[in-house]
Amino acid sequence: MFRKALFLFIFLIFSSGSVLANGEHPKTLKQETDPKAFKILKEKSIDPKTGLPKTLDPHLFKGKAKRAYQVAREISEVLAQMPCFCDCDVFGHENLLDCFIDQHGAG
Repeated sequence: MFRKALFLFIFLIFSSGSVLANGEHPKTLKQETDPKAFKILKEKSIDPKTGLPKTLDPHLFKGKAKRAYQVAREISEVLAQMPCFCDCDVFGHENLLDCFIDQHGAG
């Protein structure tokens, strides 16, 4: 189950590059590019049950982005242990889960 979910998630991430170009993201949300502001956002989104940041609601998105946010929510413990390779550390991201706290994971 874990491997299947991880494979699906990785597939969705690499195949969702066109999501922003297709306009499949909500216009009211944005990617937080200021590391200090992102840290505040991350701290505010901590789930007291898990101690991990909550991802955005998948229903805010369409298509592949929606599925990626659904999977991120389902395996957040795994993503919190995985590095992200899209150079988003300049925005304050520390792991792959951080990409789904804001709109970053949608594109």
